Amino acid sequence: MQPKNLFELSRLKHTKSLFWLAVISAVGAVVLVPLWIFNARELGGVSVWEKPLKFFISSAIFSFTFSWLSSFITKGSRRVKVAGLFIAISLAVELVLIAVMAALGTTSHFNVSTPTAIVIWSLMATFISLVLFATLFLSITILLQKQQEFNLKLTLVLGSLNTAVGMGLAFLMTRPTATQLANYQGIAGAHSVGVSDGGPGLPFLGWSTVAGDLRVGHFFGLHSIQVAAILLAVTLVLPMALRVPLLIVGNFTWLGFVGLVTWQSLRAEPFSSPSQLSLTGFGVLLAVSTVCFSILVIWQRTRTPKR
Repeated sequence: MQPKNLFELSRLKHTKSLFWLAVISAVGAVVLVPLWIFNARELGGVSVWEKPLKFFISSAIFSFTFSWLSSFITKGSRRVKVAGLFIAISLAVELVLIAVMAALGTTSHFNVSTPTAIVIWSLMATFISLVLFATLFLSITILLQKQQEFNLKLTLVLGSLNTAVGMGLAFLMTRPTATQLANYQGIAGAHSVGVSDGGPGLPFLGWSTVAGDLRVGHFFGLHSIQVAAILLAVTLVLPMALRVPLLIVGNFTWLGFVGLVTWQSLRAEPFSSPSQLSLTGFGVLLAVSTVCFSILVIWQRTRTPKR
């Protein structure tokens, strides 16, 4: 498949429900920017509109990407469109609830302080779970495709599965902390590990700079499919022997990185201040990846017939 066919803009429109959700999310993000900048109301030390803004941006990226991805699935295309519709409806509900709670000046995630808040949080958990299951369905459907070019299929399968893992990491945040269990205040679950949510954090991202933050692994994992697409684009200008090794090792290295930053967060360590143990882990990951890449390149060259 030629590069222009892989990344042509028309593929973004393949699944209409996802395409239009992406457009609406992008417009919504633009509308929220002035509120985020000029509205003085805060929640947890940041603008009440910061979380909705981040979710609208993420929804736009996710929806555009999976509409593009679905264009390569030819077998079972009707089921794929249904899965896309499930994702679009679920994300739309999520965005509306987050925006409404922000407008009311209260938190949407982990909020079990009132019966209404419990219903809203339960709805959000249900619909985001539907997104996860639909994403896994798309991953399996890609795996079962027989007519796609191998490198493309490999990219889509590994990228979408890694994305599903990243989505699943969000469930680590839903567990009530020991402090919450000891002193119930209507909140069950947290982003931070080792401190309460709302402390010092990285600009806009909000990731804690004084303790672990489970949003780090979730963020990097969620965007695995974009990383996979970038790797695929890079392979288009590489020698044949390097292409499959880069796709395999690159995607598994990214998954390893997601695992390491999640492990770092669970040890109550800030992503911005890695310990020697974490740096050693990153070094080992890089070394193992380099060795695996070299072995695969050598193997690929032995399989390539000489001219």
